Amino acid sequence: MAFRPLLLASVLIPASFVACGGSDGQPTPEGAHTHYVANKIFVPTSSTESREYGLDLNGDGTVDNQLGATLAALKSQGGFDIQKTIDTSVNDGSIILLVDFQTKSFTSSSASGIQVFLGDMPNPPACAGSADTTCGKHLTGTASFGISATSPTNAALAGKIVGGTFTGGPGKLSLQIALGGNMPIQLDLIGARVKASGITDTTIGSGTSGGAIFAGAISKDDIDNKVIPAIPPQLKTTIERDCNMLTMPPGCGCTSGSTGATIISFFDANHDCMVTPEELKMNSLVMSLLQPDVTIDGVMALSLGIKATAVGATFTVAGQGSGA
Repeated sequence: MAFRPLLLASVLIPASFVACGGSDGQPTPEGAHTHYVANKIFVPTSSTESREYGLDLNGDGTVDNQLGATLAALKSQGGFDIQKTIDTSVNDGSIILLVDFQTKSFTSSSASGIQVFLGDMPNPPACAGSADTTCGKHLTGTASFGISATSPTNAALAGKIVGGTFTGGPGKLSLQIALGGNMPIQLDLIGARVKASGITDTTIGSGTSGGAIFAGAISKDDIDNKVIPAIPPQLKTTIERDCNMLTMPPGCGCTSGSTGATIISFFDANHDCMVTPEELKMNSLVMSLLQPDVTIDGVMALSLGIKATAVGATFTVAGQGSGA
């Protein structure tokens, strides 16, 4: 149904992504550690990209990226530019994704690994003052960073490099979604895998080729208890922006055709110009769009895949010293 992407758009318009990684039962990575910071994070904006950014999570020979495909539909059918929001978050330092890649060779290796941390304290700062609307000063390949105190420290996703392409996992991968200016939520992905190419000692991919695909599945429990409860605060911000009579339902003073009007129309079940987690959980269309599509180790989950490119960075990982 064509209106479904519009509904999920109201929920995820400002979504921004960042990941932290780990692995289970993989070969022990060997070799030197090289450090990077993600300078671009991509979500699918077309059906082709939803397949390109996804991976086969359950071994059935099919690319899994149901949530990614929904995000692509938001762009193609709903006209919502989620990618623009993510670009802004990366450039202004709201999202800092630090990558540690360990290998003996960037072209061929039987035991390499990738680990991702949440970063902070960029030097130089992301923006040159409040008047700087472009920012990205920390994404030149020479900046230094700290690892956030809230960053997971799971083991690396480990695997092999064949012909310059690294494949790692399955294992565990934690993905953060930042909803507007709110605190990001952490999603613990299961059956997570990574595929990366175009790896050098200063870059992982570029704007035209290569990069790292991070894919995994969000358990239904996390959807119910982490994703959905985090949505109403962002919806409230959008409603207050687009609607100026919140004590006068059912119209609530919303500008015709605005996102706020769409949110009120589809999610405000009790007509009080607000949306609660309970209203979202009871909404049949939301439940349908977030329906699990894969089973990993007996757990039903929703698949998601994104892509990132990275440039050189300096940061310290406990037990390693600093690297760039």
